[in-house]
Amino acid sequence: MRKDTYELEFEKFLEGQNYEAAEDALFSIARAAFEAGWLAAGGETPRPGHTITFPEKA
Repeated sequence: MRKDTYELEFEKFLEGQNYEAAEDALFSIARAAFEAGWLAAGGETPRPGHTITFPEKA
């Protein structure tokens, strides 16, 4: 099946720097929102450079 112009351009976007920048911005927003909820629920302020990890489900 032949891809149309829209799909080809979208694929280029996903492989480019603009997408990378958008993805980084969205991750930062999600992390800030999670941290705000964490702190509101009484969690401790995360240490700089510390990554929150969750145990794997068995």
